[in-house]
Amino acid sequence: MAFGRIIPAAASWTPLSGGQAYTRVSSKRIEHLAPAKRSFSAKSHYDETVVYKYASQKLKPVSIGQLLKYMRQPLSKENILDSIAYTQEELPVRLAKRVISFHKLPFIVGTNPHIARTYSQYYEAFDRLHAFAPIKDMDAEWAFTQALERQTQLLIDVIPTIAQGFLECKQYMQREDRTAFINDLIRSRIGLRVIGEQHVALSYQFREEQKRMEQHSQDPKALDPEASGIAATEDAWVGTIHTKLLPARMMEQCGQLVQGMCEMHYGTAPDYYVDGDIGETISYIPSHFEYITCELLKNAFRATVDFSNKTNRSSHPPIQITITKGDGYVGVRIRDQGGGISKNNMRNVFEYSWSSMQADGSDEPNAAATSMSGMSMQSNIALQQGIGGPIAGLGFGLPMARLYASYFGGSLDIVPMEGYGCDVFLKLRSIEGSVEEKQI
Repeated sequence: MAFGRIIPAAASWTPLSGGQAYTRVSSKRIEHLAPAKRSFSAKSHYDETVVYKYASQKLKPVSIGQLLKYMRQPLSKENILDSIAYTQEELPVRLAKRVISFHKLPFIVGTNPHIARTYSQYYEAFDRLHAFAPIKDMDAEWAFTQALERQTQLLIDVIPTIAQGFLECKQYMQREDRTAFINDLIRSRIGLRVIGEQHVALSYQFREEQKRMEQHSQDPKALDPEASGIAATEDAWVGTIHTKLLPARMMEQCGQLVQGMCEMHYGTAPDYYVDGDIGETISYIPSHFEYITCELLKNAFRATVDFSNKTNRSSHPPIQITITKGDGYVGVRIRDQGGGISKNNMRNVFEYSWSSMQADGSDEPNAAATSMSGMSMQSNIALQQGIGGPIAGLGFGLPMARLYASYFGGSLDIVPMEGYGCDVFLKLRSIEGSVEEKQI
């Protein structure tokens, strides 16, 4: 039952950290954008009326097939204006629905500073984007795209923030209600980012193509990939979707990243290797693939080190990552020797705010305040804003990974062998093909 509404506070802007091998839109592109200065210390009746007006509208889902419709043709101004028309119409409606969802939280939950901050970020994103007049030309499209890019980054830390908020307030809501709210928030966030980032990427891609065409008019060799330095894989991108993604390469990169995190936290880390169908490709969003696999690898690396310490093993057994190909999908198996998961814990591994790092297994909000690596919850929260997030402690990794995997028709399953280790099976369907009509 809701007891009141949340008054948003001023939002802050956190720049992106480091580049990624498969990042289509570089974080450097937003460095020139200044942080938002407007402070929402209060809302007028008009502001609230506008939010409810947009929230009352029906969503207009877009299919993956529609997102890929520009795949085999040079982008034109008409393509970009068509893309922005849908984006401008749909995003404010989705943002408004998120804002209203916070109004339904119990008052004591809504006033938690972390949850109130998240509410403020969604409200500001809605307020900025809905204020644009209907876009009819490329100058207006570029202005909206830059605003959209900044708002996307403003919402980048929503998950670690909301995780901390619900960790502190979990005793004030039933687990089912808490899970339903978080699931809706995350699914909505995925949809918002896919639609928004897809247009931003297409807009940059169009301008890059136009720049190359201008160079070609002055120098015919400018469009030669070898002469111009343009990689052949450039054609594999359709906005944020990579149509020739190599899971084996991604697993190598994620393995290096998580191995470094493990060494930083524990002072040691196991080796890993990738085998199987290492040449298999998939059409997927690299940032989604990276998030899922980093979360799974973090669990495998941490469990291996902890079990080695517990059993006094002289060395860590390596983590095996196997890639398999199927009809329209790619499978990834991650096998570790980290001691497995007990039957009691297996009932909780996909619950939000539950972590195996809880010292006493209690349901208290401070139970996971300090991980076995000696890192405080605040340190883990800070690390969450980097690629991959903290090594352990927040209790959002596995449930979110499963949600991301299932979003495009995939699955995530864990088969533990208590006292030995775990096999984790990840199945990801290619975006291009079997899930082409998946609605977002």
